[in-house]
Amino acid sequence: MKVSHILYPTDFSETSARALDQAVVLAHRFNAKLTMLFVETPHGADPHNPNKEFPPLDELFAYLREQGDKRMDDADAPVVSGKIELEEQVVRDTSPAHGILSFADAYDVDMIVIGTHGRGQIAHFLLGSTAEKVVHGAKVPVLTVGRGEDRFLLNQGVYKRILIPMDFSEACRFSMKTSMEIARRFEADIAFVHVIEPVLNHEALMTGHTAPMQMDTQTEFRSRAALKRFAEDLLPDRYEFFLTSGVTHQEIIRVIQSFEADLIVVANKGWSPIERFLLGSTTEKLIRKSPVPVLVVRNPKAEEDQEEDNQPPGRQPKSR
Repeated sequence: MKVSHILYPTDFSETSARALDQAVVLAHRFNAKLTMLFVETPHGADPHNPNKEFPPLDELFAYLREQGDKRMDDADAPVVSGKIELEEQVVRDTSPAHGILSFADAYDVDMIVIGTHGRGQIAHFLLGSTAEKVVHGAKVPVLTVGRGEDRFLLNQGVYKRILIPMDFSEACRFSMKTSMEIARRFEADIAFVHVIEPVLNHEALMTGHTAPMQMDTQTEFRSRAALKRFAEDLLPDRYEFFLTSGVTHQEIIRVIQSFEADLIVVANKGWSPIERFLLGSTTEKLIRKSPVPVLVVRNPKAEEDQEEDNQPPGRQPKSR
């Protein structure tokens, strides 16, 4: 996993400030350049700028530099020894998400660290959030930081426990590689969680047992064996494994709390717009509701395969 350039988009909000702490520490751990980015849009809501005029770029550059330097020198910030390469950029675009993604593509960004605002349900349904649009469009891992528990700061800027949801997909295996590298750099403990959907059949209705583990005592044994077969070459020497049944994102959040995880790494399998419109994905629900930061990792090969599957009839797939 190569991380030499981390992008930190900001809108100067409280949640953006929380994300900066993690961006600074990750840049230090990976010896990466950190770019602070502000995307100025002509329709951004600013009560001090009723005419929707672009502010002077010199002022924005100065403010970005001040925020970055201040946070690294703040006594309450995570402990970081040494300096990192820090730069600030201001771009103008039609939307924050488009500006962030365009910048990431153009300047070889390896990871994006972004705050989430917990937009209300109606507003989210109509518009979505910038963070979620970035997650769906980014070709690199995206770390989303919300308003939940700040164990990262309590741990002095260290990820101590990392949780990885498992669905045994190729995308999940790819995300495991990223998880292992972060765990190695922070010397973090690893846990896996596999959620099985409840069973609703005649036997379940008769016995009242809808969890597969209640109906078959060998389920956990077989799940552990499946994990070893699936990713034995990636597994650390020590790890924990949680097997549970229920609504996937709710069960993952429950395990986050019981394991006291301070980071969760999930695979983004690239749901289609129709699937997201009708149901939403587990990843989206975790971004909105997780009490700890969520690192979303996309498998580039899976995305290429999905693009080929979505090609109109008669169009040749992209050559590799």
